Amino acid sequence: MSRSSIKMATRFNLLNVALVLVTALSVGFIATYTQLTRQFEARQQHSLALAMMLAETSEYAVFTGQGKLLERQLERLRKVPGLAYAVIVDAQGRELARMSVDTQYDSRPLPQSGKGPESFWDWWQASHRHGLLEIVRPITSGGFQNEDALFLQTPSSTVIGEVRLVMNLDDFVAVVRHAVRWGLLVVAVILLIGLAVSLTMTARIASPLKRLADAAHQLTDGRMQPVELDSGGPEVRELGRAFNLMVSWLADYRTEVQSYQSMLERQAFYDELTGLANRNLLKDHLQLALSQTHRRRSSMALLFLDLDRFKYVNDTLGHSFGDQLLQEVSDRLRHAVRAGDTVGRMGGDEFVVILDGLSRELAEARRDAARLAEQIGHTLHKPFTIRGHDISTSFSIGIALCPHDGDDSEALIRYADCAMYDAKTQGRNTYRFYEPALQQRGARRLNLESGLKRARELGELMLYFQPKYDSARGRLIGAEALLRWQYKHEMISPTEFIPLAEETGLILPIGEWVLETALNTLAEWRRLNLVDAEFHIGVNVSPAQFWHSQFAPRTLAILQRCLPEGQGALELELTESCLLRPSEESQRTFNALRQAGVRFAVDDFGTGYSNLGYLKQFPLDVLKIDQSFVRDCIDDISDATIIRAIIAMARGLGLAVIAEGVETAEHAEFLKSEGCDLLQGYLLAKPMPADQFAEFCRQLAFHPYLGNAAASHSADAKLLR
Repeated sequence: MSRSSIKMATRFNLLNVALVLVTALSVGFIATYTQLTRQFEARQQHSLALAMMLAETSEYAVFTGQGKLLERQLERLRKVPGLAYAVIVDAQGRELARMSVDTQYDSRPLPQSGKGPESFWDWWQASHRHGLLEIVRPITSGGFQNEDALFLQTPSSTVIGEVRLVMNLDDFVAVVRHAVRWGLLVVAVILLIGLAVSLTMTARIASPLKRLADAAHQLTDGRMQPVELDSGGPEVRELGRAFNLMVSWLADYRTEVQSYQSMLERQAFYDELTGLANRNLLKDHLQLALSQTHRRRSSMALLFLDLDRFKYVNDTLGHSFGDQLLQEVSDRLRHAVRAGDTVGRMGGDEFVVILDGLSRELAEARRDAARLAEQIGHTLHKPFTIRGHDISTSFSIGIALCPHDGDDSEALIRYADCAMYDAKTQGRNTYRFYEPALQQRGARRLNLESGLKRARELGELMLYFQPKYDSARGRLIGAEALLRWQYKHEMISPTEFIPLAEETGLILPIGEWVLETALNTLAEWRRLNLVDAEFHIGVNVSPAQFWHSQFAPRTLAILQRCLPEGQGALELELTESCLLRPSEESQRTFNALRQAGVRFAVDDFGTGYSNLGYLKQFPLDVLKIDQSFVRDCIDDISDATIIRAIIAMARGLGLAVIAEGVETAEHAEFLKSEGCDLLQGYLLAKPMPADQFAEFCRQLAFHPYLGNAAASHSADAKLLR
């Protein structure tokens, strides 16, 4: 029972006791006072009647001054109950006769003439109330008729003396005491009855109310239990029903609040998609791990993981597919680490693993962290089957150690991120430990990003062109425009800045510049008669460009502006990822460009997801065999077999095939023997600026390979004629 409940019950009982006590005392006092008043009035009336009778009988004796007669008359009153003494005095106050019941009153002074107490209250307030009651009655001369009166010339009703009686009230005082005792007894009886009634009321009212109060206080402790009240009357039971309704509502509200709080907590500390710790919780766990590392004098590792080529999964198969892949990857990550390690998602396809409790020795800590990275790689090696697609994944992992690399949470995340990017540049599907030199690479990336934004304004972007050769006809059929960037006297590799342009969104304006520059260059070559009307320019297009809603109208506008008569002059080279995500928008883009005479080629064919369904949805023109297959086709039977399969498939679909990376005459002869006459590679020429390409066209007959091939083709043509 709570303290406040006890106070409430005590106050209720004390209030009942106080009410009963006041009532009992009031009733007892009123009854006792009424009884005593009546008895006092009866005694007073008796005493007044006695005094009146004595005054009437003593009139003559007083008038005549017969003291003996008065004494005999007073002596008759000796046996009157309660009489202490009686005195008769004349008009001058001289004592004529006295009668004392007890000798203690013989020498008592005469009572003062005056008005005696009229009520019990007056007597009670008098100073002598506990002993005597004084009655004074005048004696007049108008009350007797005899002959002597005829000779007296006195006025009628003249006061000639007084009868003064003093009544002994000792017995009345005893009566008062007795009445007070009975009154107290009555009060006690009433009090007991009242207490019994009070206890009954407490049992019927206070007890249910106290139970309600206890239940109300329990609400603050989270205990919400309904109260069953079987006493207290209908009003109290109605109050109990109302309380139970409130408890039911509070329970529902509390459940809703707890659910909402749980949801807010999960949103604040857990990733909604994967259920892993989010950035906020990761920072808390990382700070805790750092504190424990310093206290235990151990070390810890922070692993920063990025899912390789996840962007291509999103781009080709859709974001919902990518979300499901992230969920399954997260489940495998949970099982790949120890129970006490923290796995979190930083956002997108980036994850973090906090591995604490490692050895203080750097070599041993590196070994344990590397073992976990390898275990993660092994866990993700098995393909995921999602919606009928088998997807193989891998992580690029960066590792930073505390305290060896740093002891600040932000620094560790930054260092691990740098190491992760180093792993990506090393071919992905691997891990790298942080080294101080990686910080310079991170700074370089920031510098490149800043420089790329101004590259067009500063004229640092340029196009190189690599020829495409038809060995069957011995002529150039086109050139591929390749973007180059010279940044502060340094040529930046496309593999370094193209992904950066895609991440920052700069690929859209840069892509339009590439397209316009390439078409203007082709127009200039045509004007100089360096190329014929069948010569085309191949321009690489990223998925971000192809999926943009304005790609088709902007491309057609550039084509109309730069090369109005350019039917078949533009060939857009798409990666497989551009076509593996068919949609109404991409289909409209493809059809609009196709109707304008734009050719389409699939670049790096065979290195993507090889879902060939897009070959039915998009009517392509050319398949480009990736140089990774051409490079070893002479010595590697597998590469040769893949090339044969691609050529056979293209021939069956009515597509042209061009091989990239042709570096030797053996490559060219093998490809020609297999039916691939279109060649591109260093055997013909390296990519070169526009002016050098123009000179290349002028000197084509003197090319070591192309010149001989063209002469051989002319001789073959003459023999056929």
